[in-house]
Amino acid sequence: MSRFDKFFAGFSFRESTPDYEPGDVIEVMVTGTEGGDAVARIGDSMLRIEDAPADAVNTRVLVVVETWDEAGHRGTGTYRETVGKSAF
Repeated sequence: MSRFDKFFAGFSFRESTPDYEPGDVIEVMVTGTEGGDAVARIGDSMLRIEDAPADAVNTRVLVVVETWDEAGHRGTGTYRETVGKSAF
């Protein structure tokens, strides 16, 4: 293995449109609300979060992905718990 290969071992690019499977538990930052539901924007994707507390905006939360549309990069999830606040 060359030095170049060693240097870049495990290196990959992060996509702006990640894909999830129903049942995945992910940590996201709640960026706003839409239609009364909390919303997390992950790159160019959007996840609508049901059952989130009213003060969830600008907090990090755990969400269980319920539905995910790979083509539209949109989905819904269910709030599980708040794990942190924004650093801003």
